Amino acid sequence: MDHTKLAAVKLWLISPPPADATTGADAPRDLPYLSHALFALIPVTDDQVERLTCDEWWRMYINEEWFDAASVPEIGAELAHITWHLLAEHAGRARDQDVDRSTASAWGIAADITISDTLLPDQLKPPRLPAAVSMNLPGSRSAEEYFALLSRLPAAPSDGGSGTVGPRDGCGSGADGLRRCNEYGPDADIGAVSKHGATEIRRKVAIEYERHVSGRGTHPGDALRWVKRIANPEIPWESMLSATVRRALGWAGGRGEYTYTKPSRRTSVLRGVVLPGQHRPVPRVSIIVDTSASVDDNLLARALAEVDGVLMALGVPGAHTTIYSVDAAVHTVQKVRRAREAKLVGAGGTDMRLGFQGVRDERPRADVVICFTDGDTPWPSSPPPGTVVIAAILGRPGFQLPPTPRWALRVECLVCDQWAR
Repeated sequence: MDHTKLAAVKLWLISPPPADATTGADAPRDLPYLSHALFALIPVTDDQVERLTCDEWWRMYINEEWFDAASVPEIGAELAHITWHLLAEHAGRARDQDVDRSTASAWGIAADITISDTLLPDQLKPPRLPAAVSMNLPGSRSAEEYFALLSRLPAAPSDGGSGTVGPRDGCGSGADGLRRCNEYGPDADIGAVSKHGATEIRRKVAIEYERHVSGRGTHPGDALRWVKRIANPEIPWESMLSATVRRALGWAGGRGEYTYTKPSRRTSVLRGVVLPGQHRPVPRVSIIVDTSASVDDNLLARALAEVDGVLMALGVPGAHTTIYSVDAAVHTVQKVRRAREAKLVGAGGTDMRLGFQGVRDERPRADVVICFTDGDTPWPSSPPPGTVVIAAILGRPGFQLPPTPRWALRVECLVCDQWAR
């Protein structure tokens, strides 16, 4: 294979056109953000493929006869096409959708439609790639959404299963996760990009892509979603809430207290002096629950269940947990073994200051305070003395949530409407 020609194709994709050149089909495409991905690809000649395919380890299988006959722009379009399959991690996403041999064609079309939207503004879309308009499908959707629409169509005859498929079917395992008979395994001695390496490549390309596209003022739909997912990953609020509660309880439990009921071991070296020993108290937890009408009961139940799990895992006994049921007044104060066993009363207005006042007056005082609210409430000017306060704000994605005091550890517990039923 002519590696000089392959290098020229990559340079054609990432280089800006000359200042005195007119834009056209042969002009360089000025896509520098793709450089990390393009130069990580490992070329493998293979006459079993039709043009160009890829596997999950960033190997591209090239039909040498087609490669020698094709022009630089034609190869560049195909190269950008398979590179976006790898960047978008279509293989892993296909596994998440349980794609098998019977549905691989629908998934391949769905993934190619999203890539068409990305390549079209730069005139890099290969003619064989389907477009949403030509298939009477809505634009700017994800591959999963297109797959859901396409998979409802009658499937082509197939024996199903998740085994290998032909080398000329689709764009390779890098697009659908289904191993081809012509592809090498991950341990083959021809080079491979590890999962960690691929993640780092995607991160670098996402950062450069966002900068490049913002300068041009165009944002292809699925590519923008990909950039946000890579550059600004969303962490599930359940794990964040659990980690925050664990950290707060660990800080409270680590504060030792002096006691003369357990004399210090150093007392024996000091005649006539009794030194106090130390013990680590079990943290006391107070939970303030906003029971106003604006709080979603289903989301509240999920958040309380997460806190229950943490308290059980850390061995905090029920005698050390107090639940305050608050809306415009403090309705109930309960000692419970599990937070979700509390009887919540309310559905009026919202004033969490009353709940915090109850915590201030509590004896012995709480070490950790967890406040579940939608945030639409006045807050006290300062936290209860000697406590760590966690503000679990309940809401929906896309809505502007109210601010919380700087002295509270804020965790936004967001859930889509489809999961709130």
